[in-house]
Amino acid sequence: MSGSLPLNYKTVILAMQGVWYKMENAPTSFLMGLSHVREVQIHQSLPSTNTYAKELLNSANDHGTVIWALEQTHGRGRLGRAWLSDSTSLTFSLIWRFPNYDKTALIPLAVGLGIVQALQIFSDELRVKWPNDVWAKGGKVAGILCESCRNEQGIWVIVGIGINVNQSAINASLGAVSLEELTGCPLPRLAVLIEALQGADHGLNRLLNGELDLSTDFERYGNFLHRRIILHSQGSLRPAIARRVLPDGRLVVEDEAGGLAVVMPDEVSLRFPE
Repeated sequence: MSGSLPLNYKTVILAMQGVWYKMENAPTSFLMGLSHVREVQIHQSLPSTNTYAKELLNSANDHGTVIWALEQTHGRGRLGRAWLSDSTSLTFSLIWRFPNYDKTALIPLAVGLGIVQALQIFSDELRVKWPNDVWAKGGKVAGILCESCRNEQGIWVIVGIGINVNQSAINASLGAVSLEELTGCPLPRLAVLIEALQGADHGLNRLLNGELDLSTDFERYGNFLHRRIILHSQGSLRPAIARRVLPDGRLVVEDEAGGLAVVMPDEVSLRFPE
């Protein structure tokens, strides 16, 4: 399947382009019958889907709500970076509620793996760059930003996701990769959204049910293990080799002298040498 869609799936995509285009351009909402994805709200334009989602945290019933912005003007990525998007990309946030923080630290990793598995229906070249970016052909396809807060209803986690669906000037200027480039076919954003939401729901279910095996999953779906990397932390850069991911999400790295150390996802970002 690498590099192109199966013929039958591509035929369905092309046949339904008009239907999905009309739905995207009519402000509305729709329901999904998943464990942790219940209602998708469609907004024509928002500064940030994560920021808007935080304003909705007034009821326990909000668990499973998805905020989808057809245009996002001030998106944010990990470590304070800006997330640039336009009408060719997909930007949305999931709202989830938990009784405590016991498993929330692993949500970004579980969701990243779930989305990669789901989006492989479009391309089997998709991989996770630790902890949760989606990459293919040396460029970023998607990013995930999780933010948490507490109120009287419990612990809330907002999972913001941005996916480069079709090729654009933004993709080209940042060296990013789009699903269109991988498949050779422009894709309706709604089709990608549905697959991504199914993947995120599956990832969270695996986490909550104790079925997540980060060591094995990152060996299979990661693009960083057993290769040279650059660890970036607070302005400093240090070379290393990524060795394995531990069950708690930490990355084991080997330094230039052969020593092993563990790093946390919220402490460093991982880059590849030029």
